[in-house]
Amino acid sequence: MALAADSAVLDRDEKGNPRALRLFAWLVEAESLYCAAAASRPAETDLVRTFRGGATPEVRIVDFLELIQRYLHCEGSIYVLAAAHLTRFMRSRAAREAGIRIEPSTAHRLVSVALLVAGKFASAPYLPNSQKVLPVCSRQSIRPAEFAALERSFLRAIDYRLFVSDDEFLKFCGRLEDAPRRTKKRKAAQVEEPRRVRASPGVTAS
Repeated sequence: MALAADSAVLDRDEKGNPRALRLFAWLVEAESLYCAAAASRPAETDLVRTFRGGATPEVRIVDFLELIQRYLHCEGSIYVLAAAHLTRFMRSRAAREAGIRIEPSTAHRLVSVALLVAGKFASAPYLPNSQKVLPVCSRQSIRPAEFAALERSFLRAIDYRLFVSDDEFLKFCGRLEDAPRRTKKRKAAQVEEPRRVRASPGVTAS
């Protein structure tokens, strides 16, 4: 990842954490809120049931990631890789056919497995402790026994394609850097849409 060595995404923030951590959290939380309505729908496929698990962690994604960081001291590149792998998963045929979304009941498990897979890809030295740390950081909502099925489902969906080229890594550095702006733009669009509908009496949104 030498080409991305100078990326500001890999810098440290005021807490000493990689900036990529908070940007990754921002991206996931925004998508989770946007798709929150999906959480109320029954889990109709095995893939959705797997990632919903038994309990939904109540801790916010950014706090969840900061707790993980406190224990594992991940490099910023791990969060960039996790973002790339999670995007690859969400765009996979398996995920699209299953109708899985990043929403409150799936977000923590999706993030956990994306980080786990990214750590394995990068041969991170803290990997042996990750499956002990992640349940603790989720306040035991994610059970250690879940990880085998979660990882297997994730890897099968992406066809075990873990390699991320330098160009793709740089692209995701840019996506993370741009996450706050794109999130605000999406929120503004959501607010504007109801205004347009209300301004036109008699028009029914389809």
